[in-house]
Amino acid sequence: MLETYVMLKKQHSPDPALLKDIPFFASFSLERLQGIVDAARGVSFNAGQVILKQGKYSDATYIILAGGVKVEREDSAGALYALGEMGKGQICGEIALLRGEPSRATVTATMDSDLLALDRATMLGFIRSAEPEQVLNIFLALNDEMRAASERGFREVLSRRMLALQVEVEKQRALTQMVAGVAHEINTPLGVINAAVNVMARELATAPREMTALRAAEIAESLELMRLNVERADHLLQGFKRVSISHLTDEKDSFNIVEAIEETINLIAVSLKQNQVRVKFRHHLAPNQQHWVGYRGMLSQILINLLTNVERYAYPNGIGGVAEVMLRLDEDEKNYFLSVRDQGKGIAKENQARIFEPFFTTGRAAGGSGLGLSIIHNIVVNALKGSIALASSEQGAEFTVVFPRVIL
Repeated sequence: MLETYVMLKKQHSPDPALLKDIPFFASFSLERLQGIVDAARGVSFNAGQVILKQGKYSDATYIILAGGVKVEREDSAGALYALGEMGKGQICGEIALLRGEPSRATVTATMDSDLLALDRATMLGFIRSAEPEQVLNIFLALNDEMRAASERGFREVLSRRMLALQVEVEKQRALTQMVAGVAHEINTPLGVINAAVNVMARELATAPREMTALRAAEIAESLELMRLNVERADHLLQGFKRVSISHLTDEKDSFNIVEAIEETINLIAVSLKQNQVRVKFRHHLAPNQQHWVGYRGMLSQILINLLTNVERYAYPNGIGGVAEVMLRLDEDEKNYFLSVRDQGKGIAKENQARIFEPFFTTGRAAGGSGLGLSIIHNIVVNALKGSIALASSEQGAEFTVVFPRVIL
């Protein structure tokens, strides 16, 4: 039987004319429809209560008298995706009920709602007593409904796959940006190493049989420069390796969150500084407060996307400016607060409500895909079990991400 939280109220007596607007019942007289209404029972659901559960058998089909519901389907990974919403005068669950099979979707009340519940025996009796032409109309209506449901499901699956593909493209774009930045930055230590090698080669080629103290000092200085710059290049490469691998694996790990943030900032700052954007990172965490159980790659992706947005929208066309990154704990030390703030022109009020929508962007001409903030929102809410908020004014914009110290 259906596992829902049904609250029975007084018997509803809706106008049978309401059923006339439903294709399933459209060909029947008001007298016959009155019989359906009399045989049905009135039920009420509070907002958020489940009416039909995917994979569960239902004992009734439901006609919405007042309020509204949302229809969702669960994919193989257990994630819910929306198929649509229904309101007054619409019917749900009739196909599964008549076929005697589990519901293929979950139906949940979006507000306090009154519904008319028809059990299977009533529905079958109604169909058996119908005229042949009326039966044909019933099945035509069912066929139309099944086709519409299939089309909705197909469009939703297609949309989700396209979004997943775009998410991967965004990941690769971020990695490509870091590769370009790291490659550019490594040129500096390599240049220093090359100059030091030339100095050593010259000194050794022209050195007398006995090495003078001055020449020995110059060679020693060149060796030290080489050592320091080899370490610098190695540090950049190792940092990039950790960040890039974490981007591709998304595995939960235990690590120092401050060091992870600094590592990501050091990598993305290489490309940001080409447009005169400087990143300042502040925190006031004690060493024992810096341990995080979470996803290094997701944390890195959040920072990269937010800082790239600062470069693209707060300080466009290379005008330059400062991006401030701050990390703190709440009073209970259970949640981290990670914020990224700029001193740009802010985000227009009319756009603030839509910034997390997939494909919404005001900067498509500047290369924006409209997915950066949508991806961040998805990561924060679904993977990190946290939240993200925007505070914007004419003095700049600030995004604050809140997430637990331990991701379960």
